[in-house]
Amino acid sequence: MPRPRKSRKVCYLPETQEFRPVRENVHPSAIILSVDEYETIRLIDKEGFSQEECSNFMQIARTTVQMVYNSARKKLAEVLVNGYTLKIEGGNFKVCDGGEEHCKCAGCPKRHCKQISIQRKEDDKMRIAIPLDENKKDVCIVFARTPYFLFKDEDTETIVDNPAAEAEGGAGIQAAQFLADQGADVLITVRCGQNAADVFSAAGMKIYKSAGKTAAEDLEDFYAGRLEELTHFHGGFHGHGG
Repeated sequence: MPRPRKSRKVCYLPETQEFRPVRENVHPSAIILSVDEYETIRLIDKEGFSQEECSNFMQIARTTVQMVYNSARKKLAEVLVNGYTLKIEGGNFKVCDGGEEHCKCAGCPKRHCKQISIQRKEDDKMRIAIPLDENKKDVCIVFARTPYFLFKDEDTETIVDNPAAEAEGGAGIQAAQFLADQGADVLITVRCGQNAADVFSAAGMKIYKSAGKTAAEDLEDFYAGRLEELTHFHGGFHGHGG
């Protein structure tokens, strides 16, 4: 019986997951760069990790890092030379939970989220976020590209634009990071993607299932204990999805 493959740890999922050449008659085929291949490129070529440091971070053997990295570089060369579309998806990986002390990735958003969570626990005030529709009253059924977010603090309500609404790709992750950066403790939403849920989990946020009513009704139900935690998350989308 073959030994199961060990998952390769990645810091976070890429915000942009598809790249296309700007020209007519683009080749119909696409080069698929796996998420773990993407991570070796990010760590070694962008963050300046050695292959040994990369292997420690991804929790795999150095020879495996070399194999994955070489495969990734070859695919990137194919894209650049022949003008193929590049898609980042799939692979054998697990996403970092942000709780490992030896993580030295300076750009790790989950470590940033963890720091925000610790700061928020020192302040007992709860902040609730709700995606709003165009009328700024109803709960938007789409989280990532909702036009607005309502922030409900103890005594105040604030409506702000969603900076990820027009994102080229990775809108779910960007919207989730925005809420974490804004110090939200709770999200009430109709639905949520797994990528965004991973960010919320790292930030220590709770997600509750909206009843699909107005934001005011959802808030009333939340305070009365009538909303259930959201536990089912849809898969991440690629390209222009969020």
